[in-house]
Amino acid sequence: MAGEVTKTKEAVSDTWITTKVKTDLMTEKGIPGSDIKVETNKGVVSLSSDVEITHAQKEMAVAITKRIKGVQAVSAAGLKSE
Repeated sequence: MAGEVTKTKEAVSDTWITTKVKTDLMTEKGIPGSDIKVETNKGVVSLSSDVEITHAQKEMAVAITKRIKGVQAVSAAGLKSE
């Protein structure tokens, strides 16, 4: 039973992080937030996109993601940049 509680807490936390990252990317000027896919697994956020973004936009997206509470690490390998 205790293991299930931990899993549920983790899932909620990951879901919250994903939602917060998406919201912050969407509201940041100069970042194509709607084109960036966000996935979170145990606090590790993976950013990816199907469209190319600038190197500066990629760096900004990573910086925004890193400052969100609960984020352990950020992987932007999936972001296509110029």
